[in-house]
Amino acid sequence: MANSPESRSLAGAYVDGMETWLLLLVMSLAVYRLTRLLVADTFPPVLWLRDRLVGGWRPLTEKEREQARSAGFAYMPWKHQTIDDVDNRWVERKKWSPYWLAELLSCPWCASGWIALAVTGGVWATVGLPVPLLVWPAVWAAGALLAVQEWA
Repeated sequence: MANSPESRSLAGAYVDGMETWLLLLVMSLAVYRLTRLLVADTFPPVLWLRDRLVGGWRPLTEKEREQARSAGFAYMPWKHQTIDDVDNRWVERKKWSPYWLAELLSCPWCASGWIALAVTGGVWATVGLPVPLLVWPAVWAAGALLAVQEWA
């Protein structure tokens, strides 16, 4: 039905009732949001998991910053360092977490590639996509470009 003459219009191709450009935009925004959640957000369950799998220096959360102000930075149970006027703490990665996984979860370009593959595969399996092997890198690029922006 998606390739029938009835599903075409002057505006462009449709994928299961949605214009292809709009579907690609929605997929790119989904990849951006999921990448941002995985790599940078401080949502407590995701941050807890990322701390154990990635480790390293990371900025303090609002709660940690309030604890540090009230108790004084010298009495905090973690290593503390100010980098570019941002208070950071050192988090030890778990021994069983491989180095490649830490790199994957801390790099927005890397993580967005795998997330884009999952999103593209999911959309392809549910509604169908024209040339999914070309859609995947396009969605990957758009999602990654958004995720690495400072304002994002």
